[in-house]
Amino acid sequence: MEDHTTLTDIIRARISESGNITFADFMNLSLYHPVYGYYSSPGVKIGKRGDYYTSPVVHQVFGEIILKQIIEMWNISGGMVFTIVEMGAGDGTLCLDMLNFAKREYSDFFNNLKYIIIEESEYMKGLQKARLHNAGLLNHNILWTDYSDPLFTTGVNGCFLSNELIDAFPVHIIEKRGGELKEVFVSYKDNSFIEVLDSPSTPELIRYFIRPGIVLEDGQRAEVNLKALEWMRWVARSIRKGFAITVDYGYPAEELYASHRKSGTLLCYYKHMVIENPYINIGEQDITSHVDFSTLIKVGEGEGMMTLGLTDQMHFLFGLGIGEIIESIGSRADTETEALKQRLLIKNLIMPGRMGEVFKILIQQKGFDNISVLSGLKRNPF
Repeated sequence: MEDHTTLTDIIRARISESGNITFADFMNLSLYHPVYGYYSSPGVKIGKRGDYYTSPVVHQVFGEIILKQIIEMWNISGGMVFTIVEMGAGDGTLCLDMLNFAKREYSDFFNNLKYIIIEESEYMKGLQKARLHNAGLLNHNILWTDYSDPLFTTGVNGCFLSNELIDAFPVHIIEKRGGELKEVFVSYKDNSFIEVLDSPSTPELIRYFIRPGIVLEDGQRAEVNLKALEWMRWVARSIRKGFAITVDYGYPAEELYASHRKSGTLLCYYKHMVIENPYINIGEQDITSHVDFSTLIKVGEGEGMMTLGLTDQMHFLFGLGIGEIIESIGSRADTETEALKQRLLIKNLIMPGRMGEVFKILIQQKGFDNISVLSGLKRNPF
């Protein structure tokens, strides 16, 4: 606990120096402080011994199906040299599963593939390298870099991929009070963090809600992910000719900011418990909010991207053959017990009301004309 008490002291000092800080600044320090932040410090984050599950760690078939969709994109691109840019690669499971599958089933693609990982956490980067090294894949044309790399200025041909990246970007919190939009700031008093409402720190937060169909009720809270908009602009400008696959939980804006979401969507995850208080377990718990896909789409289109579709994970996976995979497990498993185990694990990925419905997949493209419907979007429910 000593390290994370130190993080509390760091945040307190920031408040003391500059006055109240935005919740976005608080969240940024809690998650991304280079030494003590949640994603920077050692410790298992993902899986049974961590704080939450992600689709790649549930079953390798998730990564294999993502790869199948990317293969389709590669074929549309004419089978040229292709780059996957994975942003925020977690513990490296998704990358490993895709590369293993490509090496085994799609050797032509594998031999034409360049894989770039953008990872800000040195700790996570170490996990990724160890995982790929153990699989004998570390030397296969894999590059770690950051968003400022000049190669993105000239543009990349390929696919920009993220899985549960945007939900952990620091968010501003807005609350409507007396007909006015106020921002939540964080202060410190009597040995605890407290919230203070004040005028928004940037006019961009006011402009964010000036659009048809979005009206907050008095007393309603909502998160605004300005970093996600910057990120989307960067992705769009970094693609010369290619695609973007964004996997995350969220909604179109009309649903995300609906009046029944009185308290917004901010949640914390600690040892598989859902916690609503972000001011405890500082540096030890994940903090997330749901993604506004409508604004991501709008920003992408403003930068020259074409939206191919927004679907949920269940329909995406079925469109790419997960049903057939489940049916074929019996013939591939050593025992019926093992087959049942594998089926149950895979079904977690497609369960309505859970991963299958909560997670959305946004697919965009830039530089192509008249693309036929991608397999992952053929069963689009929206």
